[in-house]
Amino acid sequence: MDALKIIAENKILQAQSEGVFDELEGKGKPLHLEMAHPTGADQFMANHVLRQNRFLPVWLEDRKILQQLIGACLSAIEEGNTDPYTLQEAVEQLNRRISGYNLRVPVESLRLMPIQIPELKPAKE
Repeated sequence: MDALKIIAENKILQAQSEGVFDELEGKGKPLHLEMAHPTGADQFMANHVLRQNRFLPVWLEDRKILQQLIGACLSAIEEGNTDPYTLQEAVEQLNRRISGYNLRVPVESLRLMPIQIPELKPAKE
């Protein structure tokens, strides 16, 4: 550690032992730390303004809708009661929407995987 860091640490430790930090405003309440957005300061500020006004970014609203559609699609696949060709068309359409979402999402780790359906079987008669 360099000298400045050592001096700062000593001052902090001294203040703690004297109880300087014991009666701070907001003690025991969560901190609302804003972290810089990985896509840059302009995107961070835009998201901050949206969040302060209780709005979601468009891609996040899309994600919520897509997650509901994915859940419904997976349920239909598991039940197997849906016509396989109708299901195939629905999955293809959903996968196109997922691809469009993946192009808009600002961080690669938030991308959604396309739906894979098992081999088509004839509808139960």
